[in-house]
This record gives sequence, structure tokens and C-alpha cells, in this order.
Amino acid sequence: MHVRRFINRFPVNVYPKVILMSLIVDVRTREEYVKNHIEGSINIPLFDLEYYIDFFKDKDLIFYCDSGNRSRIAVEYVVKRGIKATMIPPQELGKFKKEGKEIICAVNYLSVKPGLEKEFEEKTKELCRITVGMKGFLGSKIFRVSTISYGGSGLQGTYEDIDVKPNKYIMLTYWTSKKAHEQFHKEQVILKGFMSLMKYLSVMPYEEYGEIMR
Repeated sequence: MHVRRFINRFPVNVYPKVILMSLIVDVRTREEYVKNHIEGSINIPLFDLEYYIDFFKDKDLIFYCDSGNRSRIAVEYVVKRGIKATMIPPQELGKFKKEGKEIICAVNYLSVKPGLEKEFEEKTKELCRITVGMKGFLGSKIFRVSTISYGGSGLQGTYEDIDVKPNKYIMLTYWTSKKAHEQFHKEQVILKGFMSLMKYLSVMPYEEYGEIMR
């Protein structure tokens, strides 16, 4: 991006000297970034910073988040590693131009028959590869429930792994809108793909919409 065009995106009274040669880094989650972010900024979530230290070494950084907590931690983290960094105070964020778009999450809960997990996972991978090219698709995540959390469940006694049967999976897909997601389910290749999963399931699946909070 041309330097002058980049600077013109920001108020002249906010960090005029720093912004000229700095990289604006949003340290919130990818989903928060998609919803709304400072124009010209890049997204590197706080807990991924360790993978970018070499990239940061020749740059002056400006971090930001919503509350200032994550950006403060980010500054402390990179400064300890000899990298120049500052942060945008939360009260100053309103002075910056923003951009973003709607993002919603569709949540699928799936229970798979014992012994069919490997086949199910392979079929799911195939379906994910097809989904990548669909209009409005913004990514996905799949989780396999492994055991029960004693702390989170309030269980008593000594911790031990407890097998969860039948095996449960949680599939998250992100979309630009509910309309885009509903249209996705009307595609013949997708209908066929989902129907091919049914023989592996032990419980009728269901899906919910989730609003991205953080």
C-alpha cells in the first residue's frame, strides 16, 4: 500500500510519527478481526505472537485490542525480546477508521458409532475440502471430544481419563451470513456429502447458529 494512502486512513493527531513506519497489529481473535478492525491493520492473535518474532524484528509495532488488556500483554511480550512496540489505548480506538463484515458461526453436534470414527473423519475431511470453495465460507474447525474435564464438570475424586461414548464431534463453520450458509446446504454436492455421513452417526445431528462474541 502507498505510504500516503496508508497514513490518510488515520487521524493526523494520533501517533503521526509512529504510524508512518509502524505495523498496526490487532491481537484479538480472527473472528473478532473479521467483524471489525482498523483499516490497514493485520491480525495476529495474542497467543500466536511467538511464531512471528523474526518477522517483527525490523519493525516498530503498534498493538491494539478492545479493552487494552491483550495489547498490553503483547507489548510486554515483544519488548522483552528486544522489539519496539507500543499500544493504542482503548479510549483512542474511536479515532481510527474501521472496516469489517458480518460473520456468523454454524455449530454442528455429531455422535459417531463406535468403530466408525476413522471412516467418519476421512469423509468429513472430504466435505471440508469441498466447502472451502463455497460462496460466503470463512473457515471451519472440527473438535473430537476426548474426555471429561474434572474441574469444569465439578467432579469429585482423583482425576482420570473417562472415555466419552459414543464419540462426539463438534463442527464449527464460519459464514458471511445465515443466507450464505442456508444456500450452501442447498447445493447438491453438499447435500450428497452430508447424506454420506448419516450411516456413521448414532444420534440424529442438529445444528445451531452462534454469534461471535470473542
